[in-house]
Amino acid sequence: MATTTITAMRSALVTLLAARAGLAGVQIGYGMPPGALHREHMLLGLVEATQEYRALGTTRKFEDYTVTMHIGVVREGTDQQAADERALALMAEVEAALRTDPTVSGTVLTAEVGRYRLEPLASETTREARITLDIQTRARI
Repeated sequence: MATTTITAMRSALVTLLAARAGLAGVQIGYGMPPGALHREHMLLGLVEATQEYRALGTTRKFEDYTVTMHIGVVREGTDQQAADERALALMAEVEAALRTDPTVSGTVLTAEVGRYRLEPLASETTREARITLDIQTRARI
C-alpha cells in the first residue's frame, strides 16, 4: 500500500505541464535544478499534507495536500507590467492544465490552483515577477 501520492502527482504534473505548447521554452522542474534558473521558470516546492482514515479497521485513507509552485519571469528593461503579465500567463497555463486533467494523470482525485501571490522585483536593468501559488489536491490511498 502506498504511503502517499505526493511524488507521483508531482512527477505527473511536471510531465503534464511540459507537454503544453504555451510553456515551450519554460524551465519546468520537480524541484530546484542545479545551476542558474532560466528567465522563465516553474518549479515545485514545499508540500504540506494531512491524511485521514475513512473507516475503522480499514486501510483506506484520504490525503489532502498543497503543493507550492514558484513561477518566475525576468525581463530586460523597466516594464514591470510586461513581466507581471507573462508570469500570470504562465499561471493560466497551470490552471488550464488542471481544468483539462484535474486528476493529474490519475494520481489524485482532484487538483486545482488555490491561493497565489504576485511579487514584483527590480534591478537596475531588469524587472522580475514571481508568483507563488498553491495547488490544492485530494487523493485516496
